[in-house]
Amino acid sequence: MKLSSKLLTILFFQSVIIYSQIQPVNTSYNEDIVWESVFTNGPAGKVNRGIVDSDGNCAVIFMPPNMSRVHKINGSNGNLIWSKDINNTVGFGITEYVEGGRVDYIVSGGKGASQERWVARLNGDNGSIIWDKTYVTSGNQWEFDGIRMTMIGSDNYIYASGFVGGDEPGTIFIVYAGQAAVMKIDPSDGSEVWTNLNPASEYSVGLVESSDGFIFSGGTMYDENLNITKLDKLGNLIWVQDILNTTEIIPADLTISSNDILYFGGHSGRNGAGDPFDFSCVSLDTMINVNWKKHYANPRGYSLDHIRNELYGIKIGSDGIYMFGGTGDEGNYSAINPPFLSSDIWNGWVLVADWNGDILNSYVFCQDQVNTATEYGCLIDNGFVIFNDTDAGGDEEVGVMKIINGSNPPPTFTINNSSNSNRQLIKVVDLNGKKITNNQNIFQIYVYDDGTVEKRLNYNKLKYSIK
Repeated sequence: MKLSSKLLTILFFQSVIIYSQIQPVNTSYNEDIVWESVFTNGPAGKVNRGIVDSDGNCAVIFMPPNMSRVHKINGSNGNLIWSKDINNTVGFGITEYVEGGRVDYIVSGGKGASQERWVARLNGDNGSIIWDKTYVTSGNQWEFDGIRMTMIGSDNYIYASGFVGGDEPGTIFIVYAGQAAVMKIDPSDGSEVWTNLNPASEYSVGLVESSDGFIFSGGTMYDENLNITKLDKLGNLIWVQDILNTTEIIPADLTISSNDILYFGGHSGRNGAGDPFDFSCVSLDTMINVNWKKHYANPRGYSLDHIRNELYGIKIGSDGIYMFGGTGDEGNYSAINPPFLSSDIWNGWVLVADWNGDILNSYVFCQDQVNTATEYGCLIDNGFVIFNDTDAGGDEEVGVMKIINGSNPPPTFTINNSSNSNRQLIKVVDLNGKKITNNQNIFQIYVYDDGTVEKRLNYNKLKYSIK
């Protein structure tokens, strides 16, 4: 019988920290799928990161042996547009860069036998390489570097996060024994503007930019708390701060809301057969004051003592926080709870929480009723796209699914004046949370000191004609 929503208090197996798992009351299974695709061409490889670009198309990077492979996929029907192989690399991250009306892709990871930091720009029309750069850090042959992800800053430069001096090659998972690396890169030619190496953090798993233009990097140290590093756009280190009482969380991704609230996601291990995990998320402001920390488990109603729930991506939607990952059984538990498949079969899990961390929705997806673990997800109006490792076409094939289900509704806009005469305007931002200074944006979000947010339509900038 499916478990009802409750809190279970257990002892974390590596520390004296006690925490609780929140379980969804209801979870849908394979509902509202618009299309799903499985790509089997070429050697199999793990999916790392995917995006939905400004044109509505999808792009995903994955890592067959000794290769990065990028697929561009039609967002309307799921058909493959082009595929690009880049040899002698491991592909970790992908983001878009728009110039001259064309959407290009910035891909990143490691390159060469010594695995140096690597970033390349691909022509979005055909996948051809515009530039390809390797950034070498001195070290011995057993030290490995990599760029986990990139983002485009408000100054239109590339900002990259990753590590140097790691102890394990060819992985996107947490690398210990190294130093966090944050870079600024010129998008025109890939030249390095600056690099900040941070010995107080062993891995920069993600980067975000606040509305006032600072760069925040999420990382950790082995067997220690999660941490946040703040830098300015000149590469100057402002501070590194621990997030207290987070030693149990293995970090995976970092995001930020339009009102500058950070959400740091990952998963936490605990006692049980097959080393079970829970989704974990920490909400905090940019002064590292924690609003809440919560753990989530058991979307299919199976035993807490057996199921792994591994979170790898986190996004901010219009209605809440979206967490993307997988749920499966590695402990020979082998239970069945219809409509879900056997616990042994991995499923993709999309969990939606409100701004207080309480569960809004829970969705489980599986391709061809075989192992399907979601590695990343991106939001679209009224839904999302998930990028999966799946066995639907063999072993570790690339699976992509588009879901429209009413979640993440498009923002609504009003033209009004505040009725609260006492509140003070803090800032005006665009839909991406970037501060507006020139009043040229059609859609504007006003953020006030009482915590309210007002969405406005700048009708003076609308272009229309009457015939």
